[in-house]
Amino acid sequence: MMIKLVKMARTICVLLALVIPLTLGAQDKKSKKEDTKTTKREFFEPALKATDTEKTVQALREEINEIQLEMDRMRTQLREYDDLSAPRIRKEIKRLVNFPEEISEITLKNGTVVQGRVVSQDIDKVVIQTSIGTLSLGQESIQELKPFDRLHADVVLKGEYEDQRHTDSRVFVGQIINKGMRRADFVRVRFNLHDNRTNIIAQDSSFISGEPYTFYSGVVSESSLSPQESSIFRVEVKLPPGMTSKNISYVTYKVLFDEFN
Repeated sequence: MMIKLVKMARTICVLLALVIPLTLGAQDKKSKKEDTKTTKREFFEPALKATDTEKTVQALREEINEIQLEMDRMRTQLREYDDLSAPRIRKEIKRLVNFPEEISEITLKNGTVVQGRVVSQDIDKVVIQTSIGTLSLGQESIQELKPFDRLHADVVLKGEYEDQRHTDSRVFVGQIINKGMRRADFVRVRFNLHDNRTNIIAQDSSFISGEPYTFYSGVVSESSLSPQESSIFRVEVKLPPGMTSKNISYVTYKVLFDEFN
């Protein structure tokens, strides 16, 4: 009997030795499978989940809209700077050199010349802004209105000229001024004597006694006139034989000059 119990105990030990490893192996495999499943579940379903998703998205949208609005404002400012910087610079330069824009020259029927910027114009009058103020001129008093180019010389009569009548000649004495922005060279004044049929009876001209100027070619001019400078003139027109001052109906004149670099 004792021998049988010993044999049975040995058989149980052998069976346990065979079963336990198998059980442990199965548990290890099951544990590995569970670990694998757990790992996959954590990858696709992270433990950290966003809460209040709608509020977060709305906040992000609002922030993006603010950024876009700020960028639009910056673009607008850049466009305004590009559009306005150049005109501002031009206006500043014009202010520094005191160079009025759109200057016009109005010649009145009485011989007066007015220069300035035309503010308004209609069929009755012309309003012009000059350096001494605003003038309103009637259209009936205006002989000519034309643009005035200050980049050229503009030599005109300064005041009235003196008409000295002699038996055989007429002598004209006066003063001229260069109102332009460029030097005038070889300045001379020419007078014409007309009869009652507008025919020219006699004419003559004379160079002014101006500033000496030597050109690159070596030619020297003693009748130049710089901007805003003035000079006197004297022109004597001889009467043809048999003519007297009674034959003269009216007198015309013209200021002549050249422009050189």
